[in-house]
Amino acid sequence: MQAILGGLERDVEQYARLKIAARVLSRAIERFREKSQGPILKRASSRFSRITCGSFEGVRADHDPDGNPVLVGVRPGGRQIVPVEGMSDGTADQRYLALRLAGIEHYLDENEPMPFIVDDILIKFDNSRAAAALQALADISTRTQVIFFTHHRHLVELAATHVDGAVLFEHVLG
Repeated sequence: MQAILGGLERDVEQYARLKIAARVLSRAIERFREKSQGPILKRASSRFSRITCGSFEGVRADHDPDGNPVLVGVRPGGRQIVPVEGMSDGTADQRYLALRLAGIEHYLDENEPMPFIVDDILIKFDNSRAAAALQALADISTRTQVIFFTHHRHLVELAATHVDGAVLFEHVLG
């Protein structure tokens, strides 16, 4: 019985050490994530707010019920968060586009420009959000070449209406 008790004591001490180490590591990872992702999340929040026409004030890092890191939408006022599962397909796509644009901007801060090619990314957007996204793409086009493919004529018309003609070139095939 003494041997079992002694073994149990060692096991409990080892468990406690590992739990403390896991918590310290988790906090260090979170600090690193906040430091590294801060600029990108700030840009993505601004882009997401603009692309959703103010329906969301931005995005933020959070954790799901299992403790995994996730990126959620934040409604105006900051009190309501919306996980991706609670977003429409179009809004989830807008969140993704905002993140991609923020990542590209962050990349361009430190590197040479490279073309950004997108193909029919706006098909699930309503017209006002598509126009906002086209303006965001036009903003990025001041720093790098943006090539936008679509076979939807109404998106070409939206671009002609909402994007400065100096950055817009249209080529119709066939």
